[in-house]
Amino acid sequence: MIPFTDARTEDEIGGKAKNLALLFQSRFPVPKGFVIPAQTFEHAVQSDQDPYGWVFPEYMRQEIEAAYKKYVQPPVVVRSSCSIEDLESASFAGQYETILNVHFVNLLESIKRCWLSVYQGHAQSYLTQRGSAGGQAPAMSVIVQEFVHADVAGVAFSKNPITGNDDEIIINANFGLGEAVVSGLVTPDVFALSKQRNAIVARDLGDKDCKTILDRYGTRIAETTSQEQSSFSLNDEQLHELRAMIMGIETLFGYPVDVEFAYRHGKLHILQARNITNGG
Repeated sequence: MIPFTDARTEDEIGGKAKNLALLFQSRFPVPKGFVIPAQTFEHAVQSDQDPYGWVFPEYMRQEIEAAYKKYVQPPVVVRSSCSIEDLESASFAGQYETILNVHFVNLLESIKRCWLSVYQGHAQSYLTQRGSAGGQAPAMSVIVQEFVHADVAGVAFSKNPITGNDDEIIINANFGLGEAVVSGLVTPDVFALSKQRNAIVARDLGDKDCKTILDRYGTRIAETTSQEQSSFSLNDEQLHELRAMIMGIETLFGYPVDVEFAYRHGKLHILQARNITNGG
């Protein structure tokens, strides 16, 4: 088990985890977490003739439990991190499992679900279409990270993904968790900010007719209130805070970034950051 404080190479933990670890080590507001490296998947699930029937050996259960108790506070999110994800020419976002609001009682089940998602039909089809690894399932690292029960969440781009304008930061946001925005389920609020002028250039009020909220062990879709639908999800102070944060991440990585963020009780959390891809 590799905590964000110790994570280094992409080969070991995949691109998504490497980026999170770099942000965490650079003191960006990333929730704490650890990574189950790809080597574990290769030696366990991938080498088993029946991956779906594979069970955790006791030593692995103990190591995961120890890391869970040492590095994170529940609940957590369990998500994939593969070296082939988020390539410049193709994004595998949404192709593999992400399980939210996970407690220890369903942690091992969630990790296995994440691993086994590499064998799912849509992920395999996507691999084959992209010509990656001959359609073979890649070795997958798994991120176990503290879950943020967001009041507002969304996605920010450090350049306009439609026009390519390098000066414009585009932010999509909605009340509740970010899944409704990332999945395209909702029409979010859209904000455009200028880097050079330190200004809010435009605001477009989305209908925001639904949001993702917590359920007992997971999430569900709920209707937003009329007040939420008629109000912007982010205020000026938050927009300027996001502008500075996104510019800082772009400078650290050295390329335009696509960043998932969340606000909880007014505090900003960075949940993911990657290259703005050309492959959808």
